Amino acid sequence: MGAGKRKPEPKVAPSRPDVVPDAARWDAHEETWSVGERTAEGKRTGVWTFYFADGALAGHATYVNGVREGLTEWFHANKSGDLRERITYVGGKMHGKRVWQRTRKGKTPGFEWFDKLGEDTWRYEVAVINGTMQQRHFTCYGKSGIEEQVPSTPEGRSIGLGDHMDKLQPETVLMLVEETFIDGDDEEVNAGSLARIARGAKTARGRWVYLGREAEDLYKLRFVSDDAHEADGSPRSEEHFVDGAELSRAFTLSADYLVTARPVFDTPRNRATDREAV
Repeated sequence: MGAGKRKPEPKVAPSRPDVVPDAARWDAHEETWSVGERTAEGKRTGVWTFYFADGALAGHATYVNGVREGLTEWFHANKSGDLRERITYVGGKMHGKRVWQRTRKGKTPGFEWFDKLGEDTWRYEVAVINGTMQQRHFTCYGKSGIEEQVPSTPEGRSIGLGDHMDKLQPETVLMLVEETFIDGDDEEVNAGSLARIARGAKTARGRWVYLGREAEDLYKLRFVSDDAHEADGSPRSEEHFVDGAELSRAFTLSADYLVTARPVFDTPRNRATDREAV
């Protein structure tokens, strides 16, 4: 066997801070203390709590027979107590909305990638379905979105979206839930309508992207087609303006709604209907 890279020496467990329970054990790989119950077979069960080397809370997760189930939260490693990440597990797989959040105090090692989202993005949310990240369905919140996000129904549909646009950053992805919406030119637009797709009606398939505020109560959106392309191969797109009231009536945040909406419109029959519409 040829010589390869040597594995780093395991880090020696640090002195146990007073706030860390005596039953907690040090994980050199994760560099955290962890404590929780185990089954007779030695598998994690119930709520487990994790601490950084200095005793600050690192996070908590719930296990069923050794597999993560339910809410898991992680915090920034700078004693701020600020949320770093939140996700729900179903049968050991991430499923739902995955949230990352910038700390308001200093920096966190390993979180530098978040800066690529732009200095005005403080919270980033992405839909996850059965462990697979849905990269095209995300929400970018500004600093005000840390304290309060866009409210939604239990099914994930945004409530009063047009009243909360000040919290959102450009590039946030929306869904047209209703049959149509009325744009700033008083034209009916149905591209990407989930209501039409669900009943098999013809409409273009794609996603709506928020581009920013145009006036006091007028917002710019771009529809990016999944089916039609320009000569250079790039997706065909079109831009529209819409007011806050129409946003609230017809649109929802994609990251919030995708998981619950998918069973409604993403079926083989409807996918075939969409192709015929192009």
